[in-house]
Amino acid sequence: MASNMYALKCPCCGRSAIEDYYYKTDEKYTFCLRCGYYYTKTIESYKANDVEYKEEKNDGHGVFILTDKNGSRKKMMLNGRLSDAQIEEYKASFMDGIVDQKKSYLVSYENGVFKILLGNPPENFYLSFDEYREKMFSKYGVPEYDFMVPIEE
Repeated sequence: MASNMYALKCPCCGRSAIEDYYYKTDEKYTFCLRCGYYYTKTIESYKANDVEYKEEKNDGHGVFILTDKNGSRKKMMLNGRLSDAQIEEYKASFMDGIVDQKKSYLVSYENGVFKILLGNPPENFYLSFDEYREKMFSKYGVPEYDFMVPIEE
């Protein structure tokens, strides 16, 4: 299946989110590695040219990006406010000897406020979507379809 992937303004935090749009099926996956927002629209059933979709959405509560020293990454979107036990569990994972702590981070997002709990997010994390778009267009040029903003972590 064919899709277009590009950055767009996150409807939750206003920073850069990623959308993967399957234009032949009208399926869509949107996720924000800043606040943890996600939205999916997928085909639930297809009968005699009648398509029914299933939609799921979760407002962001933060993200936990864990990168191993071998380069593999785990991206976890937080589905709610973190408990003390969850923070301790994530901290133990972060402190594991195989983790590249310079490329890993835990950020909560509550009531429009980001709080960095572990690590250091990358530079692009802090940019508003408009700042991010301008940076990407300056670096890669403006694409033919200017809504298709390049993706860079």
